[in-house]
Amino acid sequence: MSKSVLAFILIASVAPLPPMLAATAARPAFADEAELPGPDTQFLAKAIIGGRSEVELSQLAASKASQAEVRQFAEHLVRDHTALNDKLMAEAQQHKIRPGGTYGTPPLEPDEPARTAKQRLEGLSGSQFDKEYVRHMIQVHTQDIAQFQEEAKNGKDTRTRDLASAALPTLEDHLKQAREIGARIGVQT
Repeated sequence: MSKSVLAFILIASVAPLPPMLAATAARPAFADEAELPGPDTQFLAKAIIGGRSEVELSQLAASKASQAEVRQFAEHLVRDHTALNDKLMAEAQQHKIRPGGTYGTPPLEPDEPARTAKQRLEGLSGSQFDKEYVRHMIQVHTQDIAQFQEEAKNGKDTRTRDLASAALPTLEDHLKQAREIGARIGVQT
């Protein structure tokens, strides 16, 4: 290679990129992989953490509840929240949000309040367990609905906003069922 060609390559490698190329190089390969705005990222993280917690608690209830109605409700929640969690995780992965936590999000696993709730439920049995599980599901679904409504209304990312909006009828149905079961088994809310 001649000295002039080598010098040109060396100069070209340290020269700044023209503005148009620099802007293109800074973008992710696919628009779907772009970092989400902070509130959308936090929504996905909280929704995944909450959903995983609800699956864990519902799996416990499916095996431990004393009343068939509560067991069936728990099994229903396991199916629905597992499917929703899969959609939420797929969306999070598209935006490079990892299970170990990313972009300021915590690890996407049940948090301390969820672990405390699970420990409390594990120590209960019979109708006391059933009532506490249903009461907890009323509480968390009320929170879920508010969170998903906020994202559906104010989310910046179209796909994340649409996912939140599409999940709302299912979450509202869960809350309705939990309240109906709660009324039948004597849950105080």
